[in-house]
Amino acid sequence: AAARDLSFYYGAKQALKSISLPIYDKRVTALIGPSGCGKSTFLRCFNRMHDLYPGNRYEGEIRLYPDDVNLLAPEVDPIEVRMRLSMVFQKPNPFPKSIFENVAYGLRIRGEKRRSVLMDRVEEALKGAALWTEVQDRLDDLATTLSGGQQQRLCIARALATDPELLLFDEPTSALDPIATASIEELIHELREK
Repeated sequence: AAARDLSFYYGAKQALKSISLPIYDKRVTALIGPSGCGKSTFLRCFNRMHDLYPGNRYEGEIRLYPDDVNLLAPEVDPIEVRMRLSMVFQKPNPFPKSIFENVAYGLRIRGEKRRSVLMDRVEEALKGAALWTEVQDRLDDLATTLSGGQQQRLCIARALATDPELLLFDEPTSALDPIATASIEELIHELREK
């Protein structure tokens, strides 16, 4: 992917000014800067989250390869964009559903109904998020019964289950203790290899 001359406006206020940045395949790209400089705003442009609020507008492009589509083009459906990308937020946001259904959610939205396929993909995603061994015997428990670090790894599993082309992380460890933070940082490095 690549941002090309990307600007973003909250109404009349310009929040991003002409950003051009390549996002390389199978690499971790980190955005570093002071609070309020636009890091989250930039990330949210990729999955068109700003479309949810009136008065917001984009200029420039975000190209997604290999098909070289501009994610910000008016004819591109934001729902289709969100099908190709996944985002994990600063604060864990599990759905008020079981652990299994949290991870299977995106697959069900895409029309997958076969229990065997759902089970395989959920297990694979939970393993990918280093959570499987902790929850394999309680997949029907509510996700809200998990600890904060486990909930964040569950949200990562939910993001992984749909096999996204790009994973967006918005400070996913800021609300976690050092041990949970280290496990998620290690997980991000492992994901890079996949």
